[in-house]
Amino acid sequence: MRYPLRVLAALPAMALALAPRAGAQRSPFLPDDVYQKLTNEISGDIAFDSLRSLVMYHAPEGESQGFQDEARWVMERARGYGIEDVHFIDLPSWGTTPDTPKQSWTLKGGELWLTSPVTMKLGDVRETPTSVADFSSSADLNADLVDVGEGTRESDYAGKDVTGKILLAYGPPIRVLMLGCRQHGAVGIVSYYSTRTDPWTDHPDQVAWLQLAPAAPGEKVAPAFVISPRAGLALARAMSGRGSTYIFAPPPPSSPPGPFRVHLTVQADVKMSGRQGIVEGFIRGSTDHEHAIVLTAHMQEEKTSADDDRSGCASLLEIGRALEAMIRDGRLPRPKRDIRFWWTNEIESELEYFSGHPEERGRVIADINQDMVGAKQSLGGRVQHVSLTPYSRSSFVDDVVENIVDSLVNGNNAYLPAWQTGSPAPYSRPIFAHIGSREPYHAEVVPYFDDTDHLVFNIGAIGIPGLDFTDWPDEYIHSSDDDLWQIDPTQLQRNAVAVTASAYYLAGLDEASAPALAGVVAGQARVRISRDLGTGIARISEAPAAERDAAYADALNLLDQAELREEQALQSVEPYASAEIRKLLASLTEDLKLTEVNHRQRLGEWYHALAGHEYSAPPPTDLEKTAAAEVPRNVEPLRDYLTNGGNIVGPQTLSPVMTFEAMNYVDGHRSVLDIYKAVRAESLSAEEWYYGKVTLEDVVQLFKAAQEAKAVEIAEGVVPSQR
Repeated sequence: MRYPLRVLAALPAMALALAPRAGAQRSPFLPDDVYQKLTNEISGDIAFDSLRSLVMYHAPEGESQGFQDEARWVMERARGYGIEDVHFIDLPSWGTTPDTPKQSWTLKGGELWLTSPVTMKLGDVRETPTSVADFSSSADLNADLVDVGEGTRESDYAGKDVTGKILLAYGPPIRVLMLGCRQHGAVGIVSYYSTRTDPWTDHPDQVAWLQLAPAAPGEKVAPAFVISPRAGLALARAMSGRGSTYIFAPPPPSSPPGPFRVHLTVQADVKMSGRQGIVEGFIRGSTDHEHAIVLTAHMQEEKTSADDDRSGCASLLEIGRALEAMIRDGRLPRPKRDIRFWWTNEIESELEYFSGHPEERGRVIADINQDMVGAKQSLGGRVQHVSLTPYSRSSFVDDVVENIVDSLVNGNNAYLPAWQTGSPAPYSRPIFAHIGSREPYHAEVVPYFDDTDHLVFNIGAIGIPGLDFTDWPDEYIHSSDDDLWQIDPTQLQRNAVAVTASAYYLAGLDEASAPALAGVVAGQARVRISRDLGTGIARISEAPAAERDAAYADALNLLDQAELREEQALQSVEPYASAEIRKLLASLTEDLKLTEVNHRQRLGEWYHALAGHEYSAPPPTDLEKTAAAEVPRNVEPLRDYLTNGGNIVGPQTLSPVMTFEAMNYVDGHRSVLDIYKAVRAESLSAEEWYYGKVTLEDVVQLFKAAQEAKAVEIAEGVVPSQR
């Protein structure tokens, strides 16, 4: 924070006593005896051993044969570890609608040879499976190679005859396919495209994992063979006659050699009615089988994919093995609720599962997803990011996971004052794998992000709090570089401890543990509200005079939404609390309302000091009146909503996460204006550099698009009173 703040209203004594202190190494949700048992049993080395096998499967799509083979291996390993009721949930898979089944594409083989002016093997899927872009059709092509540069603009083809030829290009292959093959008649692509920030200097030898658009029935997709940026650039130079560039290279020839010809082969198995699924297993609870904790990781990825996401899959296996072993021999009591393990087809399998089983929404308390949890952090400066739930799903689950993660971070980083008190060096409570590094644990709890499995649980129409662990940034993802060499068993172990501790606590939560939970949530609620107050004060202070009224309105809205968010978090504790603790929760909720009144008064004083007069709210605009009178409601059944929601084309100026969040707030009661206020406050709370700017115009446009896509119905409501 740029502005230090004090809490303006005191918490009840119990809440203050139970709120986590800064730098705590112990968590009320992870007692010392449980910590010792988990850290002694959970092994990053055993997880790494599972990873050795998982990286051998090439499963670029959840509908591929590689996915099925990998699923069978996971089931066998899980059963061997004693995880209960392990089975495969077979699910259909489709494209844009249930009437258009998704294509199943399995790569069988492929090679690329330069045949003229010299004979040279340029690539082989047996060496690098990412050498063929997904959905390439089977082919056996002998053709001239034509360098079209990026290959994504008409000017790249000026004066070049590419009909019946193969293109050398460094642009996105799907765009090269659309322009060079479908419009100009080329029959294939040799791509040296990279998704890296600076592939030419930092990652010249990566072979990227790339995709083309699936073929329509009866159609073929011109194949794309992928080589590294270094190989592509060398080939382009040779074709131009420039030759080598090293310091003692001979002068280039006076004219380019020619012609350059290649032999490109691809063997792919394509089926139009793909199937997908989830491998599911259980740690059975002692009494409650209706309210489970779900742990997720996804299997579908290209061969290797050691971090993304075979690390998560291996971690799930190790968590199941360790818990089952400790419960079986009596070291840990069986938790009250089930812990369900899902090895998935990322996002798609969960969407289909809940579409077909909407009743399951009420049987899951929370999801904790692991997508990239094993990276060696000294490579590329990666940090283990832990995504909290979006504000629309505010829950005590956030505080449980954050508190546990923070305790592990504080024990696995070096702090000079701790050494001065005699704590062991370099870390005061280390977790190390036997064959792992001794690096610190750089983990950071951050506001919500998506693009992985927990996204589905957080969808408003599903309504389950979902959190995620993801290494980032990652300059090795989706390429031939994502392999075992950059995985650290120590980080695998630390993350597995964090997830296991969180899941085990949540699965055992009862009336006896609810008081501590209520205290932590209440304490952190005050911290978060005060932080939003500081954000609002800073916004008013920094605004030019002409924009001060708008900044003040934003600051007031931040407080309003913070109160609603924290009330929701406190209320989420109620089902697990005794009658006495529920009374305390009600009292704490009332305290939040009083705190907001106090904070609003402080904002008013701040505004008056800067502007020299009291704030006078302007009359609502026509757009605000319209938005206040429109109340969206999700279409039913759930399958229709999820299917149609995927076809919404919202404004490009609204970030994907804020688009997602706006849809999550739809409940048949909130107006479009209410939803705008909630989403704008969320963006400002995290700050606009994180989520981008939210405007009322964008939110109104989004709901028009959602109505056109038949994802929501909009009714005329009553204009709400202004707070």
